[in-house]
Amino acid sequence: MTTPPATTATAQVQQALDEQVNAWNAGDLETAMSYYWNSDDMLWISKTGVQRGYQPVLHEFLDDFKDRSRMGTYSYTPLHLEEIAPGIVFFVFSWKIELEGRQLMGTVSSQVWRKVDGRWVAVSEHAG
Repeated sequence: MTTPPATTATAQVQQALDEQVNAWNAGDLETAMSYYWNSDDMLWISKTGVQRGYQPVLHEFLDDFKDRSRMGTYSYTPLHLEEIAPGIVFFVFSWKIELEGRQLMGTVSSQVWRKVDGRWVAVSEHAG
């Protein structure tokens, strides 16, 4: 399957993910997390299961990355980016976080982005 041609929505979502990655790489975890939907309905799926709600996910990240120097450098490669309905974008990408020349973590993730109150936010992520 190939990625459909870029639309304004897909370009804006890719820009939002770029901004999130830049915030992460600057050690600004709170700004990086602000690209997720701040709602009890935000859905986070990981190898440990399903979590619902922005606050629990935020607290988990704050606990996991208390020492900002351990956040590493985040990079990603888009694999599929598609506007699946007006105001809803599906984004699949491979990503990795490296620190001091070694990969700390990485996988393929899929996200659903939605325009909420005039800005794009990830409302759901399946993080490998």
